[in-house]
Formats: sequence, C-alpha cells, structure tokens
Amino acid sequence: MSEGSAAERIKERRRNAIDPEAFLLEIDAIEPTDEEEGLQFTPAFTDRVEEHLGKLQTDGVDPTDIGAIFGVADDNVSKADRSYPAYKTGSTVRSWPSEGAVQLDVAVEKSIREVSDEWDDVPSRQRYRILQSLRSFQEACLFCSGAISISDQTVESCCSNVEVVTVSCTDCERRFLEFTPDSVPGM
Repeated sequence: MSEGSAAERIKERRRNAIDPEAFLLEIDAIEPTDEEEGLQFTPAFTDRVEEHLGKLQTDGVDPTDIGAIFGVADDNVSKADRSYPAYKTGSTVRSWPSEGAVQLDVAVEKSIREVSDEWDDVPSRQRYRILQSLRSFQEACLFCSGAISISDQTVESCCSNVEVVTVSCTDCERRFLEFTPDSVPGM
C-alpha cells in the first residue's frame, strides 16, 4: 500500500483511475453483444482466460497471483482461515464467493496483464472492482460450459438474513458473483 495520508491516497487513486469500459474495449478484452445492449468477452480474450484457468485448476492460486491483483508483495499475502475463499493482503482480508471466482479473477488479471502495460497503473481497488464486474461477462461457464444464471436468494450472515443476487453456473454450481440488490442502481 502506498504511503501518505488517506487524503493523499484518495487523490492518487482518482488521478490514476480509468474508464473501465473504454480501457477494456481498447485492449480487446470485451466487445458489444450481438444485440448491442451489453458487453461480453471477445473470443481471443476468452481463449486467453481459458488457458490461464486450465493452469490454475491444475496448479492452484499462488500468493503472487493475489498480490498482483492488489499491488501487494507476495510475502504480505496469506490464505485467511475462513469457511469461504479469502486471502489476507497486508491487514485486509479479501473474500470471494467461491474458489472458481478466485481462479476466474486471477485468470482474467493475467490475461489483461499480457496485453496491457497500463494495468499496473490502475489503482488496486479499481482493478479488483473491474475483475468482480468481469465475472458476469461470461456467456457460458468458463469451467464447464454450463449456463450462467442470475438469481436472488437469502443468505445467513453472522447477525441476520440478507437478500443477495448471485451470478452462478447452473451446471457446476460455481458462484461467481454475489451482491446486494441495493448496491446496483435501478435494481
């Protein structure tokens, strides 16, 4: 993490922030869907992601992979003791809804890094948010080719039941994204 006051870090993040859609279109990671109403991975980008996923499914996720996403040295990354996939980066615990979501983030991050020298300049918080968003860009599950569905359900947290929207595969049941409906404008 960069040094300086919170205000300085915020200024730095704002100065280096990018327009995610423009950036991803520029590096040919995404393209409009056939209906032109949404965005999807390009075939070439999908191929790169699938290649990395294959390696990650065999070799697993390494602390270096997580460190690259958050701009943290791999000696400051450790697996957190949780019932869900989580890694501690410095003093922050980062969590994912499934091991598949972790692997997908790492595969996408590696694929972006292969085609862009600017990725390291993007603030780490924005990089993670971009990766989270890209989990929903799959036309079919990149692990099993199953259908991707969006559904809402109630999950139990430590203190209450919470309604969440999930993006998951109907075949292998990997959960890629989980968010509260009120976190998305217009939902």
